[in-house]
Amino acid sequence: MKRDEARRLQALERSGILDTPPEPDYDDIVRLAAESCGTPIALISLVDRHRQWFKANVGLHGVSETERVISFCTHAIEREGVFLVEDAIADERFSTSPLVQSDPFIRFYAGVPIQTEDGFPIGTLCVIDRRPRGLSESQRRCLFALKRQLELMLRARAQVRQLKARNTELEQAQERMRSLNAFLQAEMRERQRIERQLLDQQELLTSVLTHIPHSVFWKDRHSVYQGCNPQFARDMGMSSPLEVIGRTDIEMHVTSTRAEAYRRDDREVMESGVPKLAYEEPIDRPSGEMSWVLTSKVPLKDLDGTVKGLVGIYADISERRRQEASLQEAKALIERHAAHLEEQVREAHERTLHLMEHSREAVFVLDAAGSVLEVNPVAERLLGLSREQLLGTSFEALAPEDERAPLRQALKDLRVRGTVRLEDQGLRSANGERVALGIAASIQVSGTARRLLIVGDDLTEKRRLEQQSIQNDRLVAMGALAAGIAHEINNPTSYVLSNLTYLQEWRDELERELAVLPGLPPRLGETLSEVKDVISESLSGGQRIRDIVRDMRFFSHTAGEELAPVDIHSCLDVVLRMAHNELKHTARVERHYADALPPVSASEGRLSQVFLNLIINAAQAMPSGGPERHVLRVLTAVEGDRVRIDISDTGHGIPPEVLPRIFEPFFTTKPAGAGTGLGLSISQSIIQKMGGEMGVRSEPGRGTTFSLLLPVCGDRS
Repeated sequence: MKRDEARRLQALERSGILDTPPEPDYDDIVRLAAESCGTPIALISLVDRHRQWFKANVGLHGVSETERVISFCTHAIEREGVFLVEDAIADERFSTSPLVQSDPFIRFYAGVPIQTEDGFPIGTLCVIDRRPRGLSESQRRCLFALKRQLELMLRARAQVRQLKARNTELEQAQERMRSLNAFLQAEMRERQRIERQLLDQQELLTSVLTHIPHSVFWKDRHSVYQGCNPQFARDMGMSSPLEVIGRTDIEMHVTSTRAEAYRRDDREVMESGVPKLAYEEPIDRPSGEMSWVLTSKVPLKDLDGTVKGLVGIYADISERRRQEASLQEAKALIERHAAHLEEQVREAHERTLHLMEHSREAVFVLDAAGSVLEVNPVAERLLGLSREQLLGTSFEALAPEDERAPLRQALKDLRVRGTVRLEDQGLRSANGERVALGIAASIQVSGTARRLLIVGDDLTEKRRLEQQSIQNDRLVAMGALAAGIAHEINNPTSYVLSNLTYLQEWRDELERELAVLPGLPPRLGETLSEVKDVISESLSGGQRIRDIVRDMRFFSHTAGEELAPVDIHSCLDVVLRMAHNELKHTARVERHYADALPPVSASEGRLSQVFLNLIINAAQAMPSGGPERHVLRVLTAVEGDRVRIDISDTGHGIPPEVLPRIFEPFFTTKPAGAGTGLGLSISQSIIQKMGGEMGVRSEPGRGTTFSLLLPVCGDRS
């Protein structure tokens, strides 16, 4: 931005008029301008950074501002005199402007710049007409006179604002003066209060020094006593603290060796300025008996921080030292016994940890409140949470919301009875799934600590294996049944289809022969047309039966085709091209292929059959006519020694109550005749015969994802 433009915008901001409510004085000026110039429109326009805003407006109802880039006023503020456009259509600067080509259809414009007191143009006083015209000299003078009047109003407005600001400053200064006076008065009251407190504290200190059971003294820089409490005077064999003042340690009948040691400690404290706290030293009593005291010395400083002496205090610990000597012997005995107990506890703890680490059940150790203190790896794996995440967590909070009440009651019973069992207690895993456990709990006591031991047997895996066994038995039985049905139906279906094809060809030939004969009865033509539809429908039904028989024969087939390395991406691309017509009006396809995907050990034909079945199912789950709203997403990835393929749609999803049954043979949610219910069962059987796994997750209203896991070449077990 140019420097002058920046200063002009600052001047506009200082004017304080931008975005203010309408005012009658300014409205009068635009009315006078419109009347004197004979125009239907007059404006006071302020030119901001990206817009022009109208302070006063006559003739443009409901318009408060326009964009600056299309405004006439932007040109007007760059001139000293009148900016005149007699015919905007003929002026190449404005002929294509939306203000000219559309409402308000400006053809004539005359504007004079409005300047601030320091000479910056902040807007215009302008008149506008919807027809081309000119401006007389008297109209020019009138426009200039109104412009000057407007500038005087703006300057008066600025002066009023300045006066208000000065008044505000004066009021604030007066308020600060009142606050200062109040502060000084409060300070005086506080000082008086502190003086009273100091007197009270002095009296309290005197009382404390008199009655404290410890000895207190204070010295100057030369280790000369300046005062003490009565207890110290008695220790030194003096009748009053006054007798101590002015003496040194030597003059207090202290041996030279002791006096030098005291003097050395004094110099250390006063020269370093650091207190010497809680150290033991001997003193000689006037009776000649030696006692042990616990001494502390603190530097005594002036207001400027200069050390002027020290304060000392000591307490007689002779009796305590005698007791400590006795206690040391007892302590040594206790420590030896404690070490033995600790070794036993450590060994027991190691045995417990070993059992937890190698247990096949999930183990939780809780404190008395029910928070987790320790877990074993099985518990971490089942819940999908690390040991660090579980420690400190309330065991009750690990259960789903609707199962917490019985678990809470069971923990209460455990604290009373000592043992409790729960046949089917659910815990919530990290991904929100329910993990079913058979729980046996007991109280473990270690010293005064009570621990709750929770051992959980994983029921989820057992039930999954049971269901898998049931499903396998069902598939075996269904396969045997399918083999018998397919064998019995295949031959009749073949000759029915052959005969229907013969009838269709014979009917077509008959229709051609009859077409050349004159006088063919209309009823005969209608009958032939009906016969054509009947035969066509019969053929379609027969072919449908043949397809069902083919699927049933595969479903009963136990020997797999020969497995070979298969490029998953190439196989998917071929299937997506086959399904293009089914998908193009339904969803857009997104491929998220992993880099350097290894080949899998599979039958390419059977794998293509599975992919095509899943993709067609996904397309049918999404409403047609919405490729911009729906997505078929195909994702590949490497997971250890297996390849993962996800086929996802954004369709209606599968209801939770239906999801467990979708792999059952002949189970379908499609209308009668729209599906056999064998597609997913066959697909799962194909994947399992290739050594892989097939799973599904779905959310109603959000879509479904089928996941395939296939072993890479050389890793199939």
